[in-house]
Amino acid sequence: MMRLVKHFWPDTMLYQILVLLAVSGLFMVLVGAASFYFLKERLDRNPSVMNSHLVSVAVAKLNETPADERREVLAALHGELPDLMLELVDENALTVSGGASDGEHFGPFVTGNTLLGMRIEHVVAPQKRGKNAPPLLFIRLRDGALVAAEWGMRGPPPPVLGEPFLLFFGFLALSFCGLMIWAARSLAGPLAALAASARSFGETSTSPVPIRESGPREVRAAATAFNRMQHRINEFLEKRTRMLAAVSHDLRTPLTRLRLRLDLLEPGDIRDRSLRDLQLMEGQIDAALTFLRDGASAESVQRIDLPSFLQSLCDQYADTGHAVKLRYDGRLSVMARNTELQRAFSNLIDNALFYAFGVEILAYRDADHIRVDIVDHGPGIAAADRARLLEPFERGDAARQIREGTGFGLGLPTAKSIVEAAGGRLELSDTPGGGLTVCLHLPVVEGGAE
Repeated sequence: MMRLVKHFWPDTMLYQILVLLAVSGLFMVLVGAASFYFLKERLDRNPSVMNSHLVSVAVAKLNETPADERREVLAALHGELPDLMLELVDENALTVSGGASDGEHFGPFVTGNTLLGMRIEHVVAPQKRGKNAPPLLFIRLRDGALVAAEWGMRGPPPPVLGEPFLLFFGFLALSFCGLMIWAARSLAGPLAALAASARSFGETSTSPVPIRESGPREVRAAATAFNRMQHRINEFLEKRTRMLAAVSHDLRTPLTRLRLRLDLLEPGDIRDRSLRDLQLMEGQIDAALTFLRDGASAESVQRIDLPSFLQSLCDQYADTGHAVKLRYDGRLSVMARNTELQRAFSNLIDNALFYAFGVEILAYRDADHIRVDIVDHGPGIAAADRARLLEPFERGDAARQIREGTGFGLGLPTAKSIVEAAGGRLELSDTPGGGLTVCLHLPVVEGGAE
């Protein structure tokens, strides 16, 4: 059965919606017809409806009966139907109830002339007579006699909002819910997956993450195009990295020859300045290659105990005479590549030490992430420049300008790419009292933090 449905089910989003609406409309018509049938059956079998029919027959019978025989006819009717309220009354009863009128509406009744020479003089509405009371009609017979008749039977009205009504609107609710579920599963689901992949692609890595090609044909086509785009972008970046690596490799040969030639020169100012320029060029090439290969390292991801990792890093700086303080709270573990994470923290600490006399590192659990703050009290970075300085080869203003030969604007971008490759993010903020705080948010390893 499912194969048959899939075979005839339309492939495009437009025709799927049209078929679903047509099927829903057909079911609504069928259920509406069935509800009307059951409601009619219920009304036809209702005692009040039947009693109204008997009242009509009895009034018509009295209208055709001579005046001197009407009381005998009424007695006979009451004998057969004890609950039938039908009696001859005088004009005072009509006056007390409100008097005659013409053209007034009381539900289906309209005062005035009716069939067989009779006239409806007045109707007392059920609301004025009490709970569950039928309407009271004053009918003038052809010869002028006045009859009071309860048009129905005492008791609750017919259940118009009973089972048929509930069945009909219950089906409407089920149809609406079915439409929403179908839209969520076959349309909104694939679109949401496509949007999530497009939003996350490139944030932490450019490695392709294929999404499932499901749903209507238009959504599948968009998913196929997005998957193809991921592969093309990744291939382009890999080709660019290989090209730059090849260029740097080819440059190393003439740079090595230049270094050998400079070493053969007599010591002097020109030789020293040439060697410094040569060293600067080699440093730029190494920094660029390091930035390009971060996030694509062959090193395996492992669980790292962050306090021990940071403490060992602080000890290394202490051995060189730099003051790097560490404070942490609880056991904190992350999943990352050890060498790359060490490079990221080293870049950030070196950058802070260049502009300040000391650095403080704070590590603690923040909701479902581990937050590491690298705090310095140097000149700081203006808020307008922070986003720009996270881009490669960008340098700060005069307050935090990198001196000639000491950096190439890749420290922060390299650290940012390493942190993002580990599933985290890097932010820059002000240090209270002045300075810069680099905030690292890393995914926590459950069970590794308290």
